[in-house]
Amino acid sequence: MTVETTNQECPECGDSKFFANREKGEVICKKCGFVIEDSMVDFGRQRICDDEDFMKKSRSGAPYDPRVAAGLRTEVGNNSDLKKLSKKTRRVMNRIRKKNRWTSSALEHNLNTNLANLKIIASHLKMPDNIEKEAARIYRECAEKGITRARANDSIIAAVVYLASKLHGIPKTLNEVAEASKLDKFDIARTYKMVIRRLGIEVYNSNPVDFVGRFGSELKLDAKAQTKAVELLEKIQKKGFDSGKSPTSLAATTLYISALMNGVKVTQKAIAETSGITETTLRQRTKEMLKKLGIKKSELKKKKKKK
Repeated sequence: MTVETTNQECPECGDSKFFANREKGEVICKKCGFVIEDSMVDFGRQRICDDEDFMKKSRSGAPYDPRVAAGLRTEVGNNSDLKKLSKKTRRVMNRIRKKNRWTSSALEHNLNTNLANLKIIASHLKMPDNIEKEAARIYRECAEKGITRARANDSIIAAVVYLASKLHGIPKTLNEVAEASKLDKFDIARTYKMVIRRLGIEVYNSNPVDFVGRFGSELKLDAKAQTKAVELLEKIQKKGFDSGKSPTSLAATTLYISALMNGVKVTQKAIAETSGITETTLRQRTKEMLKKLGIKKSELKKKKKKK
């Protein structure tokens, strides 16, 4: 830390002697302790010898990561402009700058806490890095636009994780997100709808085919049964039967019908638990789909145990 005397005057006491802490990037008035600058940049030249030295000394920094709550502070005006104002106006501007720092600190605290929770949920769901970053970016936008005020941040975090998975075509059900976040799925659904409405995000419905492979693997159904389920889905989509129906329920129903047609033993309970729908919904969808596809009960084989 060094002491410097300049022509600039402290806006608080009028003194011209300052402490310059170049490590922290701060300029502080020696007489009253007022922080003149808190984002001072050292424009000194750096000697870079080779590629390794360049990576160590380069000021470019790491790529932007929305999961890191940093660099949120912005300054209202600068000291050279404030110096031109009257003493009374300078006091008002200094109060504004102080409140702006408080607001930035509150936002940073919000992001520090909630982005950590977001990371836990994304990790539990085994989401790729790009999906986690997208969810963090959406949450930051929610926080900056004031959507997180007077609302449960946990629900917003779960909602943006679900939203990010849909935007990137990664099949995650509301039940899975609810289990990972320990929240009610209906609360998450309401918050999800509110977020896409407030942010103006256009989301397309998930394709039931995206869930067939995952559900089929968890149920240990063979490739033949899964392929047949996809064929059934394509038929009902052409007939418009999928309109207004949950993609997960359609995927679960076609897998169940496919298993019956291939004589594979799989219980309604197992399919309902895997897909997150109720057994009642599964039976109702099966009845409707068999009728829509014109499949008779005689076409369903006698069940046999899976190998």
